[in-house]
Amino acid sequence: MSNETGAVHDPEVVPAGAGQGPPDTEGAPTGEPDASNPQSTPTDPDEPTRAPVPSPFVGMPVSDFVRDGAAVLLLLVSLTHMWSLDGLASSKVDVVLITILSLFSLALPYVARVGVLPATWTVHTTRRARLVANAPYLVLVVVYLLIDVLSGIDLLGTRGGLGPAVALGLAGAVLAAQPRQCELGPEDQDREVGERWLRSLFVLGGVLAVGVLLTVVLTLVESSDAGVSVVLAVLLQAALVVALVGLPLLGTIKRAESARLTLASLGLLVAVAFALSFAILMESTHAGNFGLVLVPAFGAVAASPAVRRAMAVEPPAVSWTGVAVRSLDLVVVVAGFVALSGVVSLVAGFHGATVILSIILGLVAAGVALVARLALARDAASGRLLAIGLAGAAALLGIVLLVVSGGGVVHLLLAFGLPLLVVYALTVPREVRDHFAETRPGDSATAGVPSGAYEWSPPAPRPARTPDTGGYGPTSYGPPAQQPQPWAGAGQDATQVIGVQTIEPQRSGYAARPGLAHDGGPATAVLPPYSGEQPTAPGQSAQEPDPYAPSQGQQAPGQYAQQGNAQQDPAAQQGYPVAGTQQGYGQQGNGQQAYAPAQPVGFTAQQALDPSTPLEVLAQIVQDAPHLRPQVAANPSTYPALLDWLGNLGDPAVDAALRSRRG
Repeated sequence: MSNETGAVHDPEVVPAGAGQGPPDTEGAPTGEPDASNPQSTPTDPDEPTRAPVPSPFVGMPVSDFVRDGAAVLLLLVSLTHMWSLDGLASSKVDVVLITILSLFSLALPYVARVGVLPATWTVHTTRRARLVANAPYLVLVVVYLLIDVLSGIDLLGTRGGLGPAVALGLAGAVLAAQPRQCELGPEDQDREVGERWLRSLFVLGGVLAVGVLLTVVLTLVESSDAGVSVVLAVLLQAALVVALVGLPLLGTIKRAESARLTLASLGLLVAVAFALSFAILMESTHAGNFGLVLVPAFGAVAASPAVRRAMAVEPPAVSWTGVAVRSLDLVVVVAGFVALSGVVSLVAGFHGATVILSIILGLVAAGVALVARLALARDAASGRLLAIGLAGAAALLGIVLLVVSGGGVVHLLLAFGLPLLVVYALTVPREVRDHFAETRPGDSATAGVPSGAYEWSPPAPRPARTPDTGGYGPTSYGPPAQQPQPWAGAGQDATQVIGVQTIEPQRSGYAARPGLAHDGGPATAVLPPYSGEQPTAPGQSAQEPDPYAPSQGQQAPGQYAQQGNAQQDPAAQQGYPVAGTQQGYGQQGNGQQAYAPAQPVGFTAQQALDPSTPLEVLAQIVQDAPHLRPQVAANPSTYPALLDWLGNLGDPAVDAALRSRRG
């Protein structure tokens, strides 16, 4: 075996004087001892190679590390901000101790994976320990909220109020308390954890609703002698919080993935706004501005992998497009709040460029966002670029308002947060980019419909009214091209049923033409006697010429006699084109003209299918030649209004032609 091995791996030749160290034995034959080291023992080539020890953190997705890092960042940054009017969070012993406890809870899964904890420690133990370690932070926030409700704000800065540290720290504690992705079991066996965290949104929403209600009541009671502007300002602030949180929260409760992503993103944006705002942000139930301090906690709960698993399954491209639509809704809400706040300021007696700009730019930003929202919701493929451009325009308007007003959470959301979220949702996710790379503008069924709003086209013809046929049933609207049928002889029964067709009579004159009556001139043919009792097939009438001349002034029942001018053919009344040539029967002594039978001339199928046919001619074809309507429907030049009119007819052939246009 050593010979085979040596043939494969030749020992490396080391030049003399190359070094005093031991020779490189990497290429030494397997199973032979090292001559330079007498203590070495030969290795067995059949001995299995020891597998590398796996990392204890294998199986942890990147999202879990990101979630832990975000929790640490929020908890530490909260210590540098105002907790209440009493001072910074770092100046309060209770806040610092509870923050340290939440930070320690983040280390539990890592300590458990390296084997420091007892063998009885399981994933379920880690999840329970997370909740227990972070529950005191939630209790601490509730206590300070009750203190604010009971005591109010002391203008000297001794008690009350909830600052940015509450918003940031509470969001960090919620992130630290939720289970990680790697700690969730199979969905069919661990479904309850998702339902519990989804129910926590109900609880948090109830706390927000009660806090907003108490804010309105307490502020209005304490400001009973204030004017109407104070009442409007309090109600407007409450409406902002309810709309800003309620819209995505309601969709998340309905298990819409796009709403969950929107709520999580909104919480992140508000947290960043609290952290970066240059103004001293302080909320209180006695100042009429409570609610935004809880928004980051909503976002943290929505970001939980347990809540994500409880959502309905939908394609990622659809979810992110829905995020853009919902974000534009929030832009409309925030911009409308800014504009209405300017109106309230005018009511209160404040004037100046800031108030005027808030009203004008707020209304413009709301209108721009509304147009972008409608375009994106109608057709995402064609409205995507428009939505991105209009979101940028709304951001520019928000930046102007931010500079003029001096900063605040609402202005930061309008200037940067929400417009950037729209752009991110429509451009960054890989699934969205792949979807819009495959779906070009104009591919959807609704892409070409709105062209009638800005392109001129002839008005669509009105549907032809069905002529009254008496007891013979509805008149057939089928193509009139049928074979001529000979007339019956003189001795045939006058009540025999003959189908109404385009025929070539054997003799000219009004006797061969339905709808013409004798005016008293010389008679050469007669119309058959009318029998109301004889049944006829649908779309047919019982008519047959008679060899006897009618009496003076006789008319066929249900027909019109016209003296001295052209008589309209019933086929023309039904929508068929008729020929206007005169029959060689000549003119009667009183000037009556006799015409040949109706012929389907004037329009052809080639003309109906020709894209170069004028639009007015196409409209005339569908009126005068119903049998050519399928060809007009298939014509690529037919304008949308006429297509809509054809689609409302319910004709199967026309509907098939319309479907063929869509490919």
